[in-house]
Amino acid sequence: MPFSPHSASNALLATISDELQNGTTSCLFYSLAFLFQTPGVILDAIKAVTADNDLFVYGISDKKVGGLELQKPDGNLAPVRPAALSKNVPPPFSEEPVGGGGNRMHHKFVVIDFDKPTARVYLGSYNFSKPADRSNGENLLLVRDRRIVTSYVVEALRIFDHYHFRVAQAEAKQAKRKLVLKRPPQGAGETPWFEEDYVVTHKVRDRELFA
Repeated sequence: MPFSPHSASNALLATISDELQNGTTSCLFYSLAFLFQTPGVILDAIKAVTADNDLFVYGISDKKVGGLELQKPDGNLAPVRPAALSKNVPPPFSEEPVGGGGNRMHHKFVVIDFDKPTARVYLGSYNFSKPADRSNGENLLLVRDRRIVTSYVVEALRIFDHYHFRVAQAEAKQAKRKLVLKRPPQGAGETPWFEEDYVVTHKVRDRELFA
């Protein structure tokens, strides 16, 4: 368990950034508070990994102005506004707070290649930022036990799905269409709704990763 602050000679931020960008071979999952308000090598590495069509990326972070940034697998960022967390949502989900200060998401973990023998997860109080690395007293764990790594992937998916549904609602409203479950093909020659899971790159990766 490395503790910070570190000196220039044993700082970890650049090493972690390099592992994210050059050591991810299959997938990357993250839930990182402060990511989108702390530009630097970690944010740059995540953007680079996201831009690689051969890799699958799910992620979430908070925003400077309140709310959250959802990193969708297609590489697009989707904002989730605080009001969307309770409007038109039944209890007990509607009880999520929408006012006051502070952060709504405070996790700090990064999962690399959970489906490979090299699966690992970085976690701790460490904010994956220069102040966390060089100035603050933080702890950082690197775990290579696949059972633990998988549990963090499950948590990443839980968080992602919780907010992605709100994004889907907002996108449907903007497109002036209802958000409904798609039906299977009803007639000969009808294109099935799941065809894109075999032709759209990030959906192919999603299907293969979780099949």
